[in-house]
Amino acid sequence: MPTDATAGLVSSAASSALASSALASRADAQPCQYCSITSKASGEDPIGTAVSAQQWLFIEVPQPWAKNPWENESAALLALFEKIEKRPRLWRDLRILAIAPDKVDSTKGDRHVFFYSHPSTAAATYTQQHYHIPTEQLSDLIDALVFHPNQLGRFSSYQQSAARALFVCTHTRYDLACGRFGTPLYRTLRKHYAQPDQLSVWQTTHFGGHHFAPTLIDFPTGQFWGHLEPKILDTLVYRQDDVAKLKPFYRGWSGFSTDLALWAQIAERSLWMQQGWTWLETPRTTRIIRKDPGRLTHRLLRLILRWVPTIWAQVLLKKLAKKLTWAEVEISWPDQKTAGRYRVRVEIQKTVLSQMKSGTDADLIPVPQYRVRQVDQRNRPVK
Repeated sequence: MPTDATAGLVSSAASSALASSALASRADAQPCQYCSITSKASGEDPIGTAVSAQQWLFIEVPQPWAKNPWENESAALLALFEKIEKRPRLWRDLRILAIAPDKVDSTKGDRHVFFYSHPSTAAATYTQQHYHIPTEQLSDLIDALVFHPNQLGRFSSYQQSAARALFVCTHTRYDLACGRFGTPLYRTLRKHYAQPDQLSVWQTTHFGGHHFAPTLIDFPTGQFWGHLEPKILDTLVYRQDDVAKLKPFYRGWSGFSTDLALWAQIAERSLWMQQGWTWLETPRTTRIIRKDPGRLTHRLLRLILRWVPTIWAQVLLKKLAKKLTWAEVEISWPDQKTAGRYRVRVEIQKTVLSQMKSGTDADLIPVPQYRVRQVDQRNRPVK
């Protein structure tokens, strides 16, 4: 990597110094206490915090962004968003983010659109589609991608070659940490790692986990990263060296279903550390064998909410899932010679105090930290 590739980023030494003093300095009068610094000082592990979604849609939107980046978009596009919100299961499985125009690859009057979809069968990556389309046709393309895929042929002339893309959160209006730490990371990746037709780098709006800033999503694998440091970028981008170096920065894989996500992401990291880089190309399936039943009232509420077709019900289900303390997870994967099975028990080990938003008076809250136990791994020949 070039010697100046880390220019503009907080150095590892400086970051560590900030982290070690973050909790002690909260009592001092400061303009802002960055949530990501507090999180790192607390030793908060980012694993299990990747947003679970079966589809991801990134739409180019001119900056500056307000907290709601869509407020100046067309009535037709906003009407599509409302249509999505009225379908709770679609709303649960689809995430829509804005990306900033690129100084080189974007053109006035056109928009870049990325659409990633997770296959219904065992998979290691998302399928991907990339379009560069006139703005006046944007809403029609989104309608086809989400609701009428059989109509996508009419947009084939705007389709771009598929390539790896990194989406870095720089949404300052959502949380100051995203701008303070995400923007320098984006600039470094864009300048020193982006390659035409191989790797593109984009600024994006909030996708959760700003207390892990700088944070990014890597597609088409669908991997989430946080607390990123300059020293780890070569390993992350080039996928070389010891994969274990990435462990403290890995938030998890987005491809698990919502009900599996927390527990499966923790188990999957443990397995990836054993399997190495080949794991990124290995299709896998996952299931929960057993899990903490939780309080009786919560069990009854979860049973009822599964059948309530509202966004409110989906949000409450996620909150209830986070109250459980353990789960037994099985990950299975086939390859050309063997079929593997990995069973583990994921459980809460302890809690740490962390900060969920930046500011001068943000509260510290306890956050569960997890461990993997009772590993059972088997491989059998494929007949």
